Amino acid sequence: MTHAETPSRVDDIARLLGWQAQFTPERPWAVVEQDLGVTLPSDYKELLTRFPGGLFRQIVVSSPVANDQAWAEYKYALDELLQILGDEDLEYLDNVDYTLYPAPGGLLPWGTDGQGGTFCWITGSSDPDQWRIAYHDQSADQWREHAGPTTELLYEILTNTGQENLLRWDFTDLPVEYIPYSYR
Repeated sequence: MTHAETPSRVDDIARLLGWQAQFTPERPWAVVEQDLGVTLPSDYKELLTRFPGGLFRQIVVSSPVANDQAWAEYKYALDELLQILGDEDLEYLDNVDYTLYPAPGGLLPWGTDGQGGTFCWITGSSDPDQWRIAYHDQSADQWREHAGPTTELLYEILTNTGQENLLRWDFTDLPVEYIPYSYR
């Protein structure tokens, strides 16, 4: 089986969620990456080329490529998260070795948990496909890490049936579902 024939984690996620809808992003990834000043992980781009962004079992992943409105909402939320995480009065980065993007190796937010928690890439590697994930758990006021990539973390959350996960949530009674965003 060649690499092109090997199912990706995005294929696994789509199969798990029964996602068969056709979606075509309106904004090119190259334009988004140029606007952000960074190349994004390929699995994340594959995910949001197939899904229009939305809620993956309570994890919010917004799309910067769905259309111009989605980009505006994504960029506003990104700027807001960077401002909040960097607010010294809120102490998110006290007693940790993290900095914020665009500093080298800085945290670049890519999702939230709907409970005040934030998922960020740790942009330390020059290869975005090697970026680890830092998760700030708002309720415990602590950071935890996942080896990545983004789609592996989402797959683990979607298939989890207990509390052994990055969020430490009990997923036993939470439905495995995807609720797409509508940007029209």
